[in-house]
Amino acid sequence: METAERPPVLSRAFDGAILLGAAVAIVVALVRSFAEGVPSIGLTWLCVPLIVLIARFPMLLDGGSGGLEVGFDSAVLMFLLCVLPVAQALVLWSVGVVLTQVTSGKRTSSKWFNIGVGVLGGAAGALALSRIRGDSHGTPRELLAVAVAATVYFAADLALSAISVALEQRSSLFRELTQPGLALAVGCFVPFDSLGYLAAVVFRSAPWWTLALLAVPLATLLVATTAVTRDREHARRLSVLFDAAVRMQTALEDSVIQSQISDATRRLLRLKYVELRPTPPSDTEVGAQVHDQDPPLWVVAPRSHRARSTIAADQAALEAMAAVASAAFARVRLTHSMTHLAHHDVLTDLPNRALLMDRIREALARARQRGTSVALLFCDLDGFKPINDRFGHDCGDQVLIEVAGMLATAVRRTDTVARLGGDEFAVLLEDVLTPEVDSTCERLLATLGDGVTVVAERVPLGASIGVAFGSPSDTADDLIRNADIAMYQAKALGKNRYVTYDESLGATRVRRLELLEALRAALAARDLQVAYQPVVEATTGRIIGVEALARWTHDGKPITPDVFIPAAEDNGLIVPLGELVLDLVADDAPALIQAAGGPISIAVNVSAQQLRDAGFVLVVTDVLRRMGESTLILEITERRGLDNDPDCLLTMQQLSEAGVIFAIDDFGIGYSAISYLKDTPISIMKTDASLSAEIDIDERACRLLASITLMGKALGVDVVVEGIERDDQLEHLRTHVDPLYAQGFLLHRPMGLEQVVTAFADQQRGLRDDDLTPTG
Repeated sequence: METAERPPVLSRAFDGAILLGAAVAIVVALVRSFAEGVPSIGLTWLCVPLIVLIARFPMLLDGGSGGLEVGFDSAVLMFLLCVLPVAQALVLWSVGVVLTQVTSGKRTSSKWFNIGVGVLGGAAGALALSRIRGDSHGTPRELLAVAVAATVYFAADLALSAISVALEQRSSLFRELTQPGLALAVGCFVPFDSLGYLAAVVFRSAPWWTLALLAVPLATLLVATTAVTRDREHARRLSVLFDAAVRMQTALEDSVIQSQISDATRRLLRLKYVELRPTPPSDTEVGAQVHDQDPPLWVVAPRSHRARSTIAADQAALEAMAAVASAAFARVRLTHSMTHLAHHDVLTDLPNRALLMDRIREALARARQRGTSVALLFCDLDGFKPINDRFGHDCGDQVLIEVAGMLATAVRRTDTVARLGGDEFAVLLEDVLTPEVDSTCERLLATLGDGVTVVAERVPLGASIGVAFGSPSDTADDLIRNADIAMYQAKALGKNRYVTYDESLGATRVRRLELLEALRAALAARDLQVAYQPVVEATTGRIIGVEALARWTHDGKPITPDVFIPAAEDNGLIVPLGELVLDLVADDAPALIQAAGGPISIAVNVSAQQLRDAGFVLVVTDVLRRMGESTLILEITERRGLDNDPDCLLTMQQLSEAGVIFAIDDFGIGYSAISYLKDTPISIMKTDASLSAEIDIDERACRLLASITLMGKALGVDVVVEGIERDDQLEHLRTHVDPLYAQGFLLHRPMGLEQVVTAFADQQRGLRDDDLTPTG
């Protein structure tokens, strides 16, 4: 903030001396005037208000924060000196000068100084005129005396004012004496004062009222000089505003703009004491508010009329400056906003991949210099896609925002949490040791494990975290790639855990990518097969249906389903894979029906992703048409389950009405729940193989399986017991559990179409004995 300072001591001393000299001159003039007798000056008293009037229209010589006003009221002084005794003329002139300053809006110190300068300049001019003119009146000598007197007055006014301004502003006297426009002022001043002499000539030789004829040239000269001053000032202010706008548009920080506003406003108003502050102007000030600033910001200056400007003009100038400043501040905000958006995620406001890469590069450079460690955590949320599918993307976005906050609160303030896209996040840790990284990962998993609330329902969350430590030779791309590879390993190991990268994982990742591309090519070429595992009546062993199982052979080696099925689910291939299996089953259905001697049940595994696919209903209805009277059973196998997804439930309802039977696989573990039997059109319950694994050696396991079977029957749901691999299991199943159906390697292994046809043929010929010996 700026505050007005007192003028220097030397400046105040000089101004005091000028005022003292003026007082002496006035006293001398009064004494001499009364010594000559009682003054009889008549109508010349009208010159006093005329002095006040003409003084309102000065010419300004202004080159800095000070300024010199060249008044043309000295023309009245010349008139008085030509028609009155010198002492009387000087008295009237002094009265006019005092009234001029008293009625002006200038500061008090300026008024006193101007009174002193006006009186002393008048005295100097009067002395010069009396000395040169002598007793000559109405002669060329008198005209010359007037010209010299006018020049002396002008020189005295200019010199005294320049010295005062130079002392007060601590500027150069030479600069103040050589103001721009000085030649123009001199060229106007002497002819203007000559107009006073012309008025004296008219006054002495003609009736007094003929002086009114001089009003027109007087007014013309005053208006012309004022217009020159104001036009020049207007052009200067426009130049200052333009220069300020250019400077502010290149500024990048608010503090720089504020400094430029203060400097430009001083140059704009030619005032030293301007303020940029959060409060509006007082009654003695003018000001304008800079818009859209918080806290508010005002540009404020003293309220005063000056030769160069009026209060209204200063107000307009400040409003223009405030508008320029508002635009500059808005541009800076926009620039900062665009810069922020370029480096931050729009949804969570976390650093994005680009900013993370920059910080990783900086962190690696610092680590090399200091010999410290850098670790990057690549976090992929587990179970986020079902939230998006079930509750919608708006709720999914809110979950991501909440997760961003959870991650940020679980790490140090010096750590960087970034969003890479989708449900992928990263955490950059600097200057850490392995135990600290481990504890951070465990803390993140625990934090996410608390879950999130979505539509008043608590939904579990987890994360697969890959950890990579930076080595001296690593780049930012290396660190992200390694952490990404470790994250995929964490998913492969069962999710909701963290894995630290080592070189062997890199080779595994390459093989996984190669395998994924091979699977993609196999799907495009329809290069998959289907194996069928029969489902039998538990008591008789008679085959009543088959389960279709996808099989894939790559480079002559079979790839197990627990490898390529999860890969398909995680990489968007499960829908085309499922459609291919359904299509192959539809192709095989006529042969299976013929071998079974009539309609048969064929079960196909489907995932929740398929149920959410918009074209799934049409795919299944086409398969139903091709299967004829046989029954299509869709087994829901995805470990994440349906989560009461309305899209899945609607698809199931539509297909159930079309004749499709739904089975829930692996019942009793994972996400399988009794609520599925109530909320979905489930007709078959297939118990997980782990429930039957020890029924022949663990009585509690046997009772548990019997209870589940009994519950299924009570609910009107058929029960298939999976995992029958030993004779004792089958015996206990028949004796203590009493299910309807069974499935397992003891009964039948998965087999190709020709083997299934053979099995049906053997069954029809009665080749199987009652003990159901293994056939696979």
